[in-house]
Amino acid sequence: MVNGFRQYTRMLFPLTSDKDIDTMDFGKIHDTIQASQMPPTTVPREIGIFRELSICVADVNIDCDAIRGVGLAERPLLSLIESERKNSGSRTLAYDLITPWSACEQVGIGLDTTTKAALEPSPLTPNERVVLFLHGGSYVLGNPIAYREPVGHLAHYTLLRTFVIDYRLAPRHPFPAQLHDALIGFNFLLAQGFKPQNIVLAGDSAGGHLCLDLLLLLRHAGSDQHKFAGLMLISPLPSFTLHGDSLASNGDHDYLVNLPMTSPNMPLRLFYRPGAKYNSDYKQELKDQMLSPSNGSLAEFPPTIIQCGTAELLLDDIRKLYNKLKLDNPDTNIVFEEYPEMVHVFHRFLFRPESKQAYEALQTFVQSI
Repeated sequence: MVNGFRQYTRMLFPLTSDKDIDTMDFGKIHDTIQASQMPPTTVPREIGIFRELSICVADVNIDCDAIRGVGLAERPLLSLIESERKNSGSRTLAYDLITPWSACEQVGIGLDTTTKAALEPSPLTPNERVVLFLHGGSYVLGNPIAYREPVGHLAHYTLLRTFVIDYRLAPRHPFPAQLHDALIGFNFLLAQGFKPQNIVLAGDSAGGHLCLDLLLLLRHAGSDQHKFAGLMLISPLPSFTLHGDSLASNGDHDYLVNLPMTSPNMPLRLFYRPGAKYNSDYKQELKDQMLSPSNGSLAEFPPTIIQCGTAELLLDDIRKLYNKLKLDNPDTNIVFEEYPEMVHVFHRFLFRPESKQAYEALQTFVQSI
């Protein structure tokens, strides 16, 4: 399985160099990647039910003043918002609402009742807790359909209904389109009546990185909206400036491939300014906190759990992220769990006992916050 995924990665992201940029068709690259999307999954019936829904983007209010001064994201974010307004609200943002039977039972909905209320995006109780989940896929792959089974298990174990946002993907939609969509998803939940302190933010891989960005953006806004109930990071992409020894030492163990940043066809460069040369200015931009969160303060973060495997490429850099969160939030519960010999986002391998153990640990964390 590991070797097969590596071969798939090398086929999908063949190595190129900056001298090839002028001849690269990023629209075609995008279409090729999407034609090789993650396989679809579904929520097991014994776990719960789900519904495909969408948000009318024009109906979601975003405070542009709150975005000003937020580093590299400011100008392109404001441009995206202005573009939405000029398009007269024609775009919708799809999402899945996954409802586990365990959450239904808590509010008196029977197992034999596929009730409309359980699949409506409004609180079932005044203080209902929910999860806002941002999926992984290196910002170029992934969607709610591919995540229905693993997120269904997450919802089942945490006893929480879960919203999975189908954010736009690179390279056709580069940074910060994903952050824009995550912000729309969050503001939509607020508009439905959910409170920030009752939302648990969660994400895996690139989705974990997106969680960090959303928190930083909301904290920058100067309100209490960043005060989530908790944060769950599953094998998060911690930075765009990766330096950990595990990038080399775990190269033969993880299914991820350590593609060089010198290749403009590698996912992180397809995400941030596709087509830009990898020069000194570009390298400096990668150090901005919106791309490399640990390069600035991570204070005022909510209770957090980070899970990863000791066999994954990102291990050492994830450890650095944990240490930074712990340092900047000394009075907050920051939990870090390493699972021996496990690879990147091993939670998807539901046949492994470690996957079950990790979901149980997430359940314990949610119960503690």
